[in-house]
Amino acid sequence: MSMPARSAPPPAPLQAQPDIPPAQGHIKKIPLTALRPGMYICDFNAGWMSHPFLFNRLHVRSELEIAEIAAHGIDAVFIDTQRGIDVADAPTRAAVAAATRDEMLDSVSLHATPQPPGPTDPAPGTAGQATSAEEIRRARQVINQAAERLRQVMEDARLGKSIDIPALQDSVQQISAAVIRNSSAMTLVCRLRKRDAYTFDHSLNVGVLLARFSHYLGHDLNQTHAIALGGLLHDIGKMTVATEILQKPGKLTEDEYAHMKTHVDRGVALVSPYGLPEASLQVIAEHHERFDGSGYPAAHPGPHISEAGRMAALVDVYDAISTDRVYHRGLPAPEAMGRIFEWQRHFDPGLVNQFVRCLGIYPIGSLVRLKSERLAVVVQHHPDTLVRPRVRVIFHAQRRSHLPPEEIDLSAPYWQERESIVGHEDPAAWDIDICRHLAV
Repeated sequence: MSMPARSAPPPAPLQAQPDIPPAQGHIKKIPLTALRPGMYICDFNAGWMSHPFLFNRLHVRSELEIAEIAAHGIDAVFIDTQRGIDVADAPTRAAVAAATRDEMLDSVSLHATPQPPGPTDPAPGTAGQATSAEEIRRARQVINQAAERLRQVMEDARLGKSIDIPALQDSVQQISAAVIRNSSAMTLVCRLRKRDAYTFDHSLNVGVLLARFSHYLGHDLNQTHAIALGGLLHDIGKMTVATEILQKPGKLTEDEYAHMKTHVDRGVALVSPYGLPEASLQVIAEHHERFDGSGYPAAHPGPHISEAGRMAALVDVYDAISTDRVYHRGLPAPEAMGRIFEWQRHFDPGLVNQFVRCLGIYPIGSLVRLKSERLAVVVQHHPDTLVRPRVRVIFHAQRRSHLPPEEIDLSAPYWQERESIVGHEDPAAWDIDICRHLAV
């Protein structure tokens, strides 16, 4: 049984603590200027659509390959020194993660402030509350219905049929209402549900995440509905991309890569007859634009990108890098959040800080290691104490044994004196099924 909080804890300062991911001292981060033939890239340190390589790894054979990587704006990569040449003084993945977390905490503390409750917020203390079996059930119903409707819309778009926008608008309203009622349950169900087709599941995730982010930023319901609808439809243009390119089991050529990028304009053209709200169109048209002007199709810099487009850009990349696909495993959510922060030259820095507060440095569903060597699943985060979420303890790392589930709030005074997070873990490495422990 978890110890109850003796009193409501005051907001604690966002102070840094050591982050120690799984020991991988042979994985190092190097600037691209240090990359040489003979090195083994195990992570391009970039979103999937930021490079034309099929896999997120490459045994570098020539200077031409290095030049091709540089041409796609990649300025740093992770190398595996057990499979290729080493760089002696390069920082390890663990050191990079620790430094990034400290920088995130400093940045969020200095530049981001929590959003005041909006007119659509529930009573204090209920928003973002820890999940229950009933909340999980209700969230699953909303997600499953939205999934079926989105699947039909994607199929109709692929076949050149008219698409049922009103059905998606109804689902968006239900998603938004569910996010307001309990964002934790919605995030968990969407993140941990069984996946099949990447483009379809990714679109569903982006729609839900944008609904949550929009609500967190204090937008009114109409704006939240419009932004979430754009999220569901942001990749609909891929339904008209040549199938042999979309499903090619190999590296794309430059021409094929250029064709893949046309999905943005194709998507805008597909939905143009349906009178979508402006914010929906902005999400579809601008989700690949970048704050530094390096995006596409218009290569607009930050001031010329709408807020909805800037929100969609970072949410799209966050879900893309944290989701498993056929060609590579997704990053653990805490590491994905760190990458978004590292890459914030591509994104609106103010929105990045708010996104960290919205989802947390350890997003819901993350597996974390505690100071006591116990492993726990994050079930609720606190925007003002980002390194002290509410967790469910399930496993002892040293004993390698399961524990009776125990829910503790690390922000409560009792636990602040006794327990803390020291890093995040990969559930697969411990053969832990997060879904089973969260009843998703």
